[in-house]
Amino acid sequence: MQISHVISDLILAAIGLYVFFVYLSKLNLTSTVLWESFVLSVTAAAIFGAITFAGYPDSNPISLFFQKLATITGGVGLVGATFALVSGKDLSKTVCYSLLTLGFLLYLLSEAFGIVIIGKLTPIIAMSLVVVLALWGFIKGNSRVSIWLLLGVVFFALGTFRQQIFGKEEITIDIFHYLTAAGILSLGMANSKKTA
Repeated sequence: MQISHVISDLILAAIGLYVFFVYLSKLNLTSTVLWESFVLSVTAAAIFGAITFAGYPDSNPISLFFQKLATITGGVGLVGATFALVSGKDLSKTVCYSLLTLGFLLYLLSEAFGIVIIGKLTPIIAMSLVVVLALWGFIKGNSRVSIWLLLGVVFFALGTFRQQIFGKEEITIDIFHYLTAAGILSLGMANSKKTA
């Protein structure tokens, strides 16, 4: 059992559930679905990750599945959800489900055909688009939302490049969990005005 990893994964899962129920579940259906494609995938990955670190390695493939789902499908959903938030316009169901379909197709291409580059490029492109949308939010005078979105991207970027920044010791796994939790909380805070 790797107790520190279990704890950090459970904290990440708890933050994910908190953000979903307190902030995201109260939004328009399409926004909720798009945000949850990322947040709930990360949460599920964390739950099964905690089970894996608790000494049940059979849970690891499930955790990896949700990690990849969050990275690819969730990345696409994140861009759509961010656009809806910053523009102040709810996306239609057609646009919402088209984005999710695109995300699932990218995931299938990555997994079925072993196109690894999709899993590497999708989060980079998604985070870059979130930054662009956040900057657009500043132009529109929505600085509070933009600051939280940018903060979230900073936390996710630090988590992604944790080994280059913090080294390759075991502690970087916990650092990744905590940074991801902080990023998800930032996404919740970006939506807090809409759910207040």
